[in-house]
Amino acid sequence: FDPAARELTAEAAQAAGYPRLTLLEEPQAALYSWIQRTAGQWRKEVKPGDLILVVDVGGGTTDLSLIAVLERDGNLELHRVAVGEHILLGGDNMDLALAYAVTRKLAAQGTRLDPWQTRALAHACRAAKEALLSDPELETVPVVVPSRGSKLIGGSIRTEVLREELTAT
Repeated sequence: FDPAARELTAEAAQAAGYPRLTLLEEPQAALYSWIQRTAGQWRKEVKPGDLILVVDVGGGTTDLSLIAVLERDGNLELHRVAVGEHILLGGDNMDLALAYAVTRKLAAQGTRLDPWQTRALAHACRAAKEALLSDPELETVPVVVPSRGSKLIGGSIRTEVLREELTAT
């Protein structure tokens, strides 16, 4: 969720009749779930000074949070001290890594991409990744990076993403 998505979600919840809403990021929700499942025993599993790393591996993303265990007035408290810089650490970074691998392959063939084309390639690599991961029979997916201006069609760059490249990345 970026700030705009959070606001739209809150507005939708209010329109649906939920006037009071608390949005939780997935690692925070996972921590609360763990606390609830321990039925109060979590206090016996941690001590002041401990750090809890919450790793939430989802469908193409990995969300991370670091939680410090503190003691205040004789009670244990949990405080989030760090969050992964990008809450979507898995999917977006995988798409970029795959795009850079394809960029290196193109460069070895003498093709250079400008920044706009690199962004377009990242989007194309996302689609190729999803196609390869959803169909185990597929070994390769064609990728086309459009050019700009009068060479929009004729200047397009064509390559492919191989399952082998995806797996290696």
